[in-house]
Amino acid sequence: MLKRKGKLKKNVAVIISVLMMFVMGTPAGTVYAASTLRSTYGKTLSNSGAAVNYSQLNNSSTLSAIKNQYNSITMENEMKPDAILGYAPTLLSVSDAKAKGYYIPSGYTESTVPTLNFNTMDAVLKICYNNGLKLRAHTLVWHAQTPDWFFRTNYSSSGSYVSQSVMYARMEMYIKTLMNHVYLGSYGSVVYAWDVVNEYLHAQTSGWSKIYGSNLGTQAEYVKRAFQYAYDCLSYFGLTNSVSLFYNDYNEYMIPDQIISLIKYINSGNKLCSGVGMQSHLSTSYPSVALYKTALQKFANAGLEMQITELDVGNTSDSSQASYVYDLLSAILSVKKAGGKITGITWWGLYDSVSWRSSNKPLLFSGLNSPKTSYYSALQAYTNAGY
Repeated sequence: MLKRKGKLKKNVAVIISVLMMFVMGTPAGTVYAASTLRSTYGKTLSNSGAAVNYSQLNNSSTLSAIKNQYNSITMENEMKPDAILGYAPTLLSVSDAKAKGYYIPSGYTESTVPTLNFNTMDAVLKICYNNGLKLRAHTLVWHAQTPDWFFRTNYSSSGSYVSQSVMYARMEMYIKTLMNHVYLGSYGSVVYAWDVVNEYLHAQTSGWSKIYGSNLGTQAEYVKRAFQYAYDCLSYFGLTNSVSLFYNDYNEYMIPDQIISLIKYINSGNKLCSGVGMQSHLSTSYPSVALYKTALQKFANAGLEMQITELDVGNTSDSSQASYVYDLLSAILSVKKAGGKITGITWWGLYDSVSWRSSNKPLLFSGLNSPKTSYYSALQAYTNAGY
């Protein structure tokens, strides 16, 4: 009970310290005028990020706000497989695909290749390059938002599912063509991390499971091969020491041992996977910060690089969110300070009304330039951590 009282007093103190700034006539924004997420977390963790969409990047006011708070972005949807492949295939001959620079592996036995549309991605890379922003590339292999025709014979929605060997060749073609395109281009230097495989341990029925089977546990060969293909690209361009490859998942605080086991399997023989992307879609009611920190510490003990990749915190009030955010970021920073390789925090959205969880008001801003109490508690956690 004493422990709970102590924690309650601390949380109340955080809220009071921020609110007193207003009561005493000193707005919190004035106190932290020189501090932003970029100048604090971006400095210490290297990457302070937010998920955005292309239209937001194309709006000068929004872009200015992004650059003020963040030095990294993740595209919410524009780099997912369905955005690159399209909802219906446009097929090229293999010879035409080669002429366009597509990577066609030796094991590729089909006569056609689907067109990959890089137009939006290329525009995003250019914006990042011209505005001093880095990019987390999200995502290459995912059971969702991947068109079903990609897994079927002749790339036809009416075809049967292809064999495992055919799908391996398709996956290699897709991953290496996309990554080659990025790093052969003028702006590829902005990409510092890739979510190679997303949510495999929570995968629902998809083309991947239709071909390779379900319930493969922590030793799924197609997952390991995806990392091998991505690593091959980084190795070719000499980027294995500067670009990280992640396994990304949600509810990661519930299954840390499984994630560690999966990454150990991926890295058996050669280190292909840098670490874990902790999505961190949280709520003030669950998980507890203690449970989250336990998972974080397990990943640190396993020697994994960690990035918090899709953070948001659902809540029932600004004050409860502010207390939770303070405790959460304090925990993250304490693991960092103890030697954990935590290299970024990305919030999943710019402000509440554009969040995928808008009814839960899960972000640090109520509007583009309207910080909430939780924003100031995030900065307070950073200051109190001794940075």
